[in-house]
Amino acid sequence: MDSWAARTTASFLLIGLGIVCVFAHRQVAHFTYYDQLNTYTGDLIDETLMQDQVTFLAISAIKASLAMIEGSTVGVGFEIQLGDLIQPAYDYVDFFWEMFLYAFMVMGAYKLLLETELLFLGIPFIGIGMTLIGVSLVIVKQRSDFIRFGKRCIIFGFLFAYVAPLSLLATHVLSEKYTMHLKEKQLKTIESFGVQLEVSKTRFIELKNQISILSPNESMEEIKTGLLSIGTSISKSFQLSLLAFLYYILIIMFDLLFFPFLSAWVVYRTAVFAIDRVLPKPPQVVQVQSNEPVTS
Repeated sequence: MDSWAARTTASFLLIGLGIVCVFAHRQVAHFTYYDQLNTYTGDLIDETLMQDQVTFLAISAIKASLAMIEGSTVGVGFEIQLGDLIQPAYDYVDFFWEMFLYAFMVMGAYKLLLETELLFLGIPFIGIGMTLIGVSLVIVKQRSDFIRFGKRCIIFGFLFAYVAPLSLLATHVLSEKYTMHLKEKQLKTIESFGVQLEVSKTRFIELKNQISILSPNESMEEIKTGLLSIGTSISKSFQLSLLAFLYYILIIMFDLLFFPFLSAWVVYRTAVFAIDRVLPKPPQVVQVQSNEPVTS
């Protein structure tokens, strides 16, 4: 009798909490500090975007300088271009610039998930699961089905609501500890290449201005030598900083893909383990074999 009373009390409690989660999920999110978690995670995403924006602007300036030099012509009565010399450097920088755009799109998608409050819908699924578990405590028939579907709803609702903010929060912690100093190191190398490129761009502009007052035929060799020197300087500088561009992109991929999915997997396994320990297990169905002969 005591066992029946305890199960009945737990059943009403779970059903009541489940109904509250279904029909008042926004209030539940507020009182359980879930919306504060979302807001804090969104602020962390903004902080990450601001940090990566510095590198993106540096790469954008490098790309603009390379595009200006590549597309310009030098000469009066004849034309000489640097495109063939710096085309590989421009192509690589343009690739890294596009990768940054994709990274910003991924971060924006994370932020959009948090700001639209779409993840709040996971709380009603948790409520449905709690209701099914509560009902299973006071019924006998199909009890295992109620428990099984109730657990699935709770796990799905928890993952839908909590995986994104918790995994992004864990990603921020992992990034601060393991990859932030690497990003700062590579950023210094990228900025150094930008400074060297500005020097080469200044030399290129001065060479163009100088040609306008010289005789083209007499200065052709000097012009070619100067342009070859500028192109070689840009190519060598970019080769020295190519690994910095590559490492920075790989670090961003780690922060956007590897860390979030690893954190999400850990949260998922932890949730399944905890729910299996807390919630009742479906009753085992024992099959009894009969030894009686079959009569026709």
